[in-house]
Amino acid sequence: MAFISIRVYMSLVYSSIHAFDRLPNACSRIMYLSILVTVLAISEAKSNCTVNGINYICNNIATHTDFPLVLPTNVLKVTLRGTNAIFKSFPLERFTHQTWANVSKLSVLEFTNVDRIESGFLNGLKELKVISISSCTLLKVIDHDTFKSTPNIEELHLDFNSRLQLYMVESALFDKISNLRYLSIIAIQRSKQHVVLGKNFSMALHRKNLTYFDISRVNAIYVEHVIVQELLTNLIYLNLSYSTIIFPQGLSNKSKSFLKNMQLLDLTGMQYMIGKYMIQGEKQFKAAEFPMAKHLFLKDMFNPDSKVSLDVIIRFENCDIKFPKMLDLSKNRLTRLNITFLGACRANELETINLASNNIEYISPNILSMLPSLKIIDLSNNRLMKMQDLYEFSNMFSQNNDLEIVYSRYNHLTFVPSDLFLSNSKIQIIDLSENELTYFNINLHKAENLKLINLARNRLRSLPVSFLVQFESIRWKQKTEINQRSYATNVLFKQFHDKSLIGKMYRYGYNASEEIQFDESHYIIPQYIMIDILENQFVCDCDTLAFMEWILLKNIDIINKTVLSCKYSNNQKLLSNELFQNVQTNCQLASNIGIGVASSIAIIISIVTFAITIRLRRKWKRQNIDLENLKKEILQENANFEFLVFLSYCSRDAQIVEENILPSLNKNLRETFNTERDIVCTGDNYFVPGMRIIEEIHRCLNKSLVVVPVITPAFLQSDWSQEECVAAVERNKKVVILMKKHTDTSKAILTIQDLIGQYTRGTWSDNEGVFDIRPSWNAICEGIIRAASEALRHYRRRKFTEPAKDAPLAEEPL
Repeated sequence: MAFISIRVYMSLVYSSIHAFDRLPNACSRIMYLSILVTVLAISEAKSNCTVNGINYICNNIATHTDFPLVLPTNVLKVTLRGTNAIFKSFPLERFTHQTWANVSKLSVLEFTNVDRIESGFLNGLKELKVISISSCTLLKVIDHDTFKSTPNIEELHLDFNSRLQLYMVESALFDKISNLRYLSIIAIQRSKQHVVLGKNFSMALHRKNLTYFDISRVNAIYVEHVIVQELLTNLIYLNLSYSTIIFPQGLSNKSKSFLKNMQLLDLTGMQYMIGKYMIQGEKQFKAAEFPMAKHLFLKDMFNPDSKVSLDVIIRFENCDIKFPKMLDLSKNRLTRLNITFLGACRANELETINLASNNIEYISPNILSMLPSLKIIDLSNNRLMKMQDLYEFSNMFSQNNDLEIVYSRYNHLTFVPSDLFLSNSKIQIIDLSENELTYFNINLHKAENLKLINLARNRLRSLPVSFLVQFESIRWKQKTEINQRSYATNVLFKQFHDKSLIGKMYRYGYNASEEIQFDESHYIIPQYIMIDILENQFVCDCDTLAFMEWILLKNIDIINKTVLSCKYSNNQKLLSNELFQNVQTNCQLASNIGIGVASSIAIIISIVTFAITIRLRRKWKRQNIDLENLKKEILQENANFEFLVFLSYCSRDAQIVEENILPSLNKNLRETFNTERDIVCTGDNYFVPGMRIIEEIHRCLNKSLVVVPVITPAFLQSDWSQEECVAAVERNKKVVILMKKHTDTSKAILTIQDLIGQYTRGTWSDNEGVFDIRPSWNAICEGIIRAASEALRHYRRRKFTEPAKDAPLAEEPL
């Protein structure tokens, strides 16, 4: 609803009537009316004033006349915004109408061309308690009597007036505002000159009612002794964030307790301090310097360009100190958090700790165990995936029985240990969103107070049935017991998300919650357990049918349930009952087909298994028959084959053969054939003296089924050894090679090279008198017997098919 003052309307109507009567013709009168309507519309658009209950807001104030003279009924709070203002000083006597007498809060914002506030600007605002004159970038002068007409002011904001000097504030406040307890001068005097908080400032506030002081975002603040001793001692709230502060060098032990009444201390982004207030490292503080602070903000204390990554930021050396209720260490480039508690120190008062936006890869197991009253912890935007496989991670909260809220977003976690929250029966919120979880199944056995699980924007394909059953069990129990929301927890939850709300609570008190506007959709904890699983990589298939049914058909509170989607047939589709029915039908069809296919496969497997069994039995039986035939052939008198093996070797290798190869070969074969006689033929033992060597070679080859050459460098240089191999090949004898390791066969005759390339072989070595052969003698002898059995079958087959041939066996190749 728009308003223009009655006085302006009356003067416009009176002058318009007289001017309208003097116009000569109708055309002129119509033109005059159109111009008048346009002027009124422009005037109305410029002021752009609206009323909402007790609040009255005017935007785009460009001239002095745009300031409202009369207010609507019941207005108590007024906001005047002048982004396009062209005047350089505020108008005087604009708030003298009786409708302004009850205004308790006035905000004058963004008058960028105003450089002066004159004494009469606030005349008429006798009940004014809160005033904000902020974001006037050219403001330099405040007349010393400006606040003389508003003696009841309790809260004063002079924020973001970058050219306003502190001495102007001191002059305007001096002995004028006796009830002032809240002063905010954010980002004033943005010059190279120090803002000196000393005697003059103390005199301006000499009644010492000030309890809330915000002097953040100031280039350099020098604090004198008088402020430390007379003013800051009374403060409950002190905000020095993003300022450069210098304390006096010679602070006495007595004056070091100047923060003894402090309940909220904000040192966010503060650049440096002088004296003993900074110890060990680039930025580090003793907790004893802030003995009573309930809320301690030490966030963003390190230069973002610094390459320093600290392991320790606070060392608690004295168990008698008063720990804060809230500790903010966010944005501090920490990599490994090792807060040291000496002796039996325990931070019994600490309820909230913010470690977000660091580079934390490891948290010492001693830290959280020393915080028995911890209710809220924020570990978001760190690198906890580095320690997720460690024992310390799975037991991180095992000692925090009062823990209610845990934030661990943006940590690249791929899984969460199932027992991570097993000891936290009071847990209400678990936020693991914005990670890389592919599986989630924590134990909720004791989490009866759980209200929210946030798993949004991970990589989950589904949730396991065991987790879904636990979730439903908790919800059913909560509905049965009709749990109510915890106001105390909600307060902590709201404070943690919006630091400005804490300041409002200190100004108005915890019980005056009507003064604090909360966004209920963000801050109120739900009455019953809910889950957020938005933007995951869910799949709709036969394996996730139970999960789909849980989402669609169970009465479960799922945040943004209607926009959940999953991958189905290579396309992303919204989860719906129709999609569930399609997947279920396809799975039943696939199940029937699978049963048929499985039955067929089972029958085929049975047939194949039966055939393989029969084949193996036949093979085993044939091997036994072959062995019996070999025994008969070798052991009977006047047999065609007297020897199983003809062992061919060079005479220069005779010693190693006779000591290691021949005895082992004979022993294994004798045990297999159950005989005491030699069934291995060697030239040294069975060549007839006086006969031609070539004839004896052929005779022994004819009496043996298998040839075993012992190939060494000497063997490859021996003509007779090579001749034995050539003769064996000409008679198609089965060959089992035993070759010495690292023997170069590149210069051997082609016949031997073909043998080595054609047959697998055993290898042996003799290093410093230690003989070693691979594979074992049992395997080598088994290979000899199989080769001999095949040679015997081949011989008998040929003998059966060519009975009339009288040629001697010695001349017939097998």
